[in-house]
Amino acid sequence: MQLLNWMKSKMDKKRQLLFNSNNFLLATSLCFDYVLKNQKKIPLGYLKRVTYISLNIALKLGFSSKELADLCSYCLSSNIALNISEDEKTLCENSSKIVENFEFLTKQQDVLLYQKEHFDGTGLFNKVGEEIPLFSQIIFLSTKLNEKFDFSTFDEEIKQQAIFFVKDNKNTLFSSKIVDTFLELCTSTSFWLDLEDENDILMFIYNTLEDFTAPMDFENILKITRSISKIENSNSKLVEYIDSMSEYYGFDHKDKYTLKIAGSLCKIGKLIIKKELLEKKEPLNKNEIEKIKTYPYYTKKILSNIIGFNDIMQWAIKIQERLDASGYIYSLDAKSLSLKDRLLINLAIYDALTQDKTYRNKYTHKEAIDIMLNESKSGKIDESIVKNIDEVLFDSKNL
Repeated sequence: MQLLNWMKSKMDKKRQLLFNSNNFLLATSLCFDYVLKNQKKIPLGYLKRVTYISLNIALKLGFSSKELADLCSYCLSSNIALNISEDEKTLCENSSKIVENFEFLTKQQDVLLYQKEHFDGTGLFNKVGEEIPLFSQIIFLSTKLNEKFDFSTFDEEIKQQAIFFVKDNKNTLFSSKIVDTFLELCTSTSFWLDLEDENDILMFIYNTLEDFTAPMDFENILKITRSISKIENSNSKLVEYIDSMSEYYGFDHKDKYTLKIAGSLCKIGKLIIKKELLEKKEPLNKNEIEKIKTYPYYTKKILSNIIGFNDIMQWAIKIQERLDASGYIYSLDAKSLSLKDRLLINLAIYDALTQDKTYRNKYTHKEAIDIMLNESKSGKIDESIVKNIDEVLFDSKNL
């Protein structure tokens, strides 16, 4: 706590925020767990279980505190690109590309690119033996086990099947060093029992890792959060629109960047919802509509667990609110919505209208503004902001 207070006193609060990569990734792991659950029916908590097994192996192998912290980050990012990947090879390639925006404590090469490699060279990229980074070898064993076996509840039969599977693939899928280390862990009953409780896993992670929370420039945090937003929607220009409008309104550096970070994360909760539903061409039924309307709740659930993100969260979770209290999920009214809340609401609408959707073509700038002006006349959104958006974002090529 004293160290944290000291760092707060030293950082430039107008340009920096205290940031911890593993805290951020633990929070966002919820949405990536849902992507995996929706696609492959793997129980929630997958990424934490992968991290738990990997860290236990790394501790046995004598990893340094910085290596442990980085291994945790790579584990929590191991399926980060699943929502935008066609197969395991593109998952590895895309995930590796995304984490280039993250800041690590040690120099590791191609950890996620080679995270599916087989020790005998029969993997996706035909890397053999020690050509495969040690981090990748550890993550592969952990992910393979958690994809093949359900450890969310303790079951002696599943435990024995997992042990047999690892032994049976020694020097084929996995190196003898990784296998032998894992088998040492298997002798402890608590190792298996911890796997069924996410809270126990979280406690283990936080007790194992040294706290590397440090001041980070807003620009670098935005690089990380934008990489997440591109997973949810690669066509969004919301962050660019926020940048333009922040300049127009004369927001200071801190407000401009924290609002951009909020914009990049305001729809992260949509990753919880099945892609098929979000991209459905046919009209949605009432149940489907209500399901989609839950996403700001999950956005809050994720962002509320990130250190220092309270203001960012408060902006991000209000993008579906309306001035007449007809929005969701909190039914806030005009007096509860600040200028920045209203700006983000309007820009989110404009961004959505000017994108192609599976069920309609994109609207031109003029068409989008006309729709928004009608909404403002109904008392739902701020008319003055709509007119400002029209002035600043006007593009004759769009008409």
